[in-house]
Amino acid sequence: MKQRLRIVSAVILTLFLSSGPALAGGWGPYFSWGREEPSGGDEAAFGSIFDFQNLQVDGRLDHFSFGVLYDSAPAQDKLFSYRGTLGFDIATNTNMSLFGVELDLDETSKYGVSTKHTFAFAPVRTGRFKWWLGPSIGIKFNYYDDVFKDVLGQVGLGGFDLKAGHISAGGGGETGINLSLGSRMSFCFSGGVHWYAFGIAAGESVDDFVWGNGPFFFIETSLLFRTGPDRG
Repeated sequence: MKQRLRIVSAVILTLFLSSGPALAGGWGPYFSWGREEPSGGDEAAFGSIFDFQNLQVDGRLDHFSFGVLYDSAPAQDKLFSYRGTLGFDIATNTNMSLFGVELDLDETSKYGVSTKHTFAFAPVRTGRFKWWLGPSIGIKFNYYDDVFKDVLGQVGLGGFDLKAGHISAGGGGETGINLSLGSRMSFCFSGGVHWYAFGIAAGESVDDFVWGNGPFFFIETSLLFRTGPDRG
């Protein structure tokens, strides 16, 4: 887990350092919290190991993400701008059930990556304050180790060393504020709602799928270092 975290962090830092000078605007770290409420999975799944009809997945996942955020115009007097994030994502289960059995992911490995892209329209722009809103899209991928091991034991199918991958993708709306802190920095706060389609792949070779959808609520903070025309 620690080794994978170091690798992902190094990739994010490399992208930040290599791309920062080429794109003017604002660059900096971000942190976000989001709650995903997936529901679905009416089709048979996990066919290569066993066959369950009417499989249901309902629950709640909390996502904690951190990484690099880019804003094309965090302080400029521009009506439109682009915001994008690339980060490391940790998912933790708060109340997920599978096959009618409570599933606790807190004791399993869960890690992944996330990215979000927002096309912002800023109706309010002053010298130090900017309020923006607009459509956004996002995608998350998380990997779980031995996620079904205890659950399968409870239904009499223990002994499998199963892995699982969870991918979520969709879009919705986001709104936020940019507050200038001096001539070179901005504090940003935003929140929004997405509707995500999700897929869970599980098995000894992660090759069987369950599909569904549900809402995703999130808030995000960031501290941007402004470059180019946004400085001053």
